[in-house]
Amino acid sequence: MTTLTESPVSLSEAAYQRIRDDIVACRLAPGQYLTEKKLAAEMGLSTSPLRTALARLANEGLIRTLPRKGYQVSPLSPKSIDDLFVVWEIVGPELIRLGIANASDAQIADAKLAFEELDQLAHAQGVVETAMQDIEVVNSTFTLLAEATGNAYLVELYQRLSGDMGRIRALLLTSDSTIRSAEPAQHWIRNILSERDADVAAARARSYLEDIHRRVLEAVVRWPSVMTSEVVIQRSQS
Repeated sequence: MTTLTESPVSLSEAAYQRIRDDIVACRLAPGQYLTEKKLAAEMGLSTSPLRTALARLANEGLIRTLPRKGYQVSPLSPKSIDDLFVVWEIVGPELIRLGIANASDAQIADAKLAFEELDQLAHAQGVVETAMQDIEVVNSTFTLLAEATGNAYLVELYQRLSGDMGRIRALLLTSDSTIRSAEPAQHWIRNILSERDADVAAARARSYLEDIHRRVLEAVVRWPSVMTSEVVIQRSQS
């Protein structure tokens, strides 16, 4: 983690974004223990803005507060991953349907441009670096679609789910060839953005999510950590 410098955003917002990014990218691994003292030293912050940031992350479910011990990055287990996909398969297609139907031409154009830039980066970077960019672009696109729905509850729900969805993508895109061999998310998302057919987009999203759900569970149960009911990073050497 890098030291935070002066920014136009508040110190607590900057701390929140930095820690959240590190959790989603699994630089802070599932199950890892954190302390205010160490985080404050790494980021050059006092405890007040840091506690505000940690409270937000705890509210989103990305960390746990451990009384008198500090904090823990929320572990991932096969059950929690399965539960998350069950919810996302319900919410995701409808979010996409409403978002595609209501997004402006300018919003769609911005999202498509981000995917074009991602394609260019993929030719110049390795698997891990490209995976992190992939997560950011996919998340920003779903955020755009959630906001385009005009439904504050959907926006809030996506924000709540997006952190764990990003963590799962980071773990699997950088560690498991079974997931990497599936159709990349950016391909079908870019197609539905181009087609602008809300019902077709929802159906395509539902089919894709069901396939990825199955692939993810098949990958997770092969990992030795499944025996402890927590998922830990199994990095590939490629």
